[in-house]
Amino acid sequence: MLLHTAFNRSCGFVVITLLAFALAACGEAKKEERDPPVRGLKVFEVTESAATMTRRYPSVVQPADETPLSFEISGQLTEVKLDVGVQVQAGDVLLRLDQTTLRYEVQQARAALEQAEASLGNARTDFARKEELLKSGNVTQAAYDAAETNLKSTEAQAEQSRQQYAIAQERLEKAVLKAPFDGVISSVEAKSYANVSPGQTVLSLYSENAFEVEFSVPATVINALHTGDKASVEITDLYDTTLKGRIKELGSRAGQVSAFPAVVLLEETHPGLKAGMAAEVALDISLLIGEEGFLVPVHCFALEASDALKRGESLRDQHGGTAQVYVFDEATSTVQARTVQTAGVRENMIIVVDGLKAGDVIAAAGVSYLHDGQKVRLLGHHEH
Repeated sequence: MLLHTAFNRSCGFVVITLLAFALAACGEAKKEERDPPVRGLKVFEVTESAATMTRRYPSVVQPADETPLSFEISGQLTEVKLDVGVQVQAGDVLLRLDQTTLRYEVQQARAALEQAEASLGNARTDFARKEELLKSGNVTQAAYDAAETNLKSTEAQAEQSRQQYAIAQERLEKAVLKAPFDGVISSVEAKSYANVSPGQTVLSLYSENAFEVEFSVPATVINALHTGDKASVEITDLYDTTLKGRIKELGSRAGQVSAFPAVVLLEETHPGLKAGMAAEVALDISLLIGEEGFLVPVHCFALEASDALKRGESLRDQHGGTAQVYVFDEATSTVQARTVQTAGVRENMIIVVDGLKAGDVIAAAGVSYLHDGQKVRLLGHHEH
């Protein structure tokens, strides 16, 4: 009987203990339901109103005034001794054509001219004599007229000979190609003893006083740039060298990967500047004309809440619209959903013109997993 009573007491104690553990577990489960884990949050701080943003583009220095040179006459080149990169002065002889035939043509033209001038001299003497004889009646009118006709004919022949001689001399001079200005040889297409035609490029020359840089800008930036805009060009191959420039050309047609060509003309130079040096172009890109706002990284937006995306369109192609961000409330350690007005895209930044103010702290990562009023804790440093 005593054993039976003790056994019952032991069983009761075990049951009570198990019930206590079960109740404790249920309490913990309910507590976990009541207190979900707090999500860590990286944030971006809206610091100031943005009028411009600076973007940098890699490039290469190129001559702005590169001139292709050619002969005006056909002929055979003599030996070519030019090298790319050689500096030349205006008037320096660069290339020659074989002048053997041309010199012979000059000699022939000179001999013809001398003969024509001798004939002209005789015709003038004969005409003058006939003119005097006609006055005294010692020659007929027909003889006088013949002398006059002969004089005019020999004058025409002499003039023609002079022109032919001048042409022969000019052709001889054109067989020598001289530098039209001080510069540097950028390319040599001519080959020794090759035959060339009039207008065929044989070499190119550029001025060291004018350089430019060509680069590509994305479609999201091209409409914010204008010919004449200022630019800053860092010559990365020259230590601590940055030169001023202005946009000279903007392409109207995109090339590969929706990039548009642009050219900046350097307004300054440097003694060590050479074509082919690496450079980096810095442009201050304005926001939309007449707009004031903030540049906010695209990863700060809940893009699935964008009205543009709801219509099946790309936000990057929009000039503006509405989008959603999550603003951190320091007092409650929560995020609040806020709809903002956008006014276009600048590369990886979206222009916000309404809905944010300087000092606002917004979610910068995992935005798609947040909801209005969600409890969060800040992680790391703020983006700016």
